Amino acid sequence: MEDFTDDSFKNIGLFNNKDLADAGRFLITNDDGDKGRFKTPGLRNVGVTAPYMHDGRFKTLEQVVSYYNTPFMFVDDPVNIDVALKTPLGLSQQEKKDLVAFLKSLTDKAYLK
Repeated sequence: MEDFTDDSFKNIGLFNNKDLADAGRFLITNDDGDKGRFKTPGLRNVGVTAPYMHDGRFKTLEQVVSYYNTPFMFVDDPVNIDVALKTPLGLSQQEKKDLVAFLKSLTDKAYLK
C-alpha cells in the first residue's frame, strides 16, 4: 500500500542552530548540507498522527499547513532550508482548508490496523 513519501531527507526550516538546534541527519553523516534535515514522513493517515514535525511542535494539520504556507513567519533565520520553501505558498484561507481536507482524506482505516 502506498504511504505517499519519497523517503528523502529535507530541511523544512526548523533549524537555525540557536533555539532550534536539532541538527537531524547531520548527526549521522557529519555533512554540513544535512544540518536540519529529517526524513520525509508518509502522508498515509497523516490526519491521525499528531503531533506533527520532528519535535511535535504542531498539534493540528491546520498549524502544519499554516507553517508551510509561510515558514519565515515562524523561523526568520533558518539554516539550509530547502529551496522549495524559500518562496511562500500564498494559499488563501479556502485553499488551506481544502488542503487539510485532502490530507485527512488520505486516512485508510484498513491501513491503521
